[in-house]
Amino acid sequence: MVLAISFGLLAKRFHADNRITDADREWVRRFRDVVANRDQNLPEVGRYNAGQKLLFWVMVTTIALLLVSGIVIWQPWFAPWFSIGLTRVAVLIHALAAFVLTAGVIVHIYAVIWIKGTLRGMTRGTVTRTWAKHHHPGWYREVSKGTK
Repeated sequence: MVLAISFGLLAKRFHADNRITDADREWVRRFRDVVANRDQNLPEVGRYNAGQKLLFWVMVTTIALLLVSGIVIWQPWFAPWFSIGLTRVAVLIHALAAFVLTAGVIVHIYAVIWIKGTLRGMTRGTVTRTWAKHHHPGWYREVSKGTK
């Protein structure tokens, strides 16, 4: 419950930055270029790239599914209110949502290790100008307006 509420507040704050755009769809279509580190072939990236946005929406969806299915299977409080069939479906949904969420986090951790400089951004909340300009040029241009 605490996870769902705290993440819900966080999702509310960042949902506008995580809207999927046409550039994001193109980024996903060119995923081979992403993996091969051919950034020059990719559309311009803003604050978040399509992979980060997809992980955000995976987390929003799976945490909501975990909350709802968790309430249905919560013994002894809520489970007696639901049929055994619905409870079984909820257990399956709960397990699948947990698996997808865990897989997403593992892929995210791998990407953090794979892209030099990203860990610093996640742990300190800052990245170098060079990193931002290279990996998120649209965002870099937006935040550096008026600065040299």
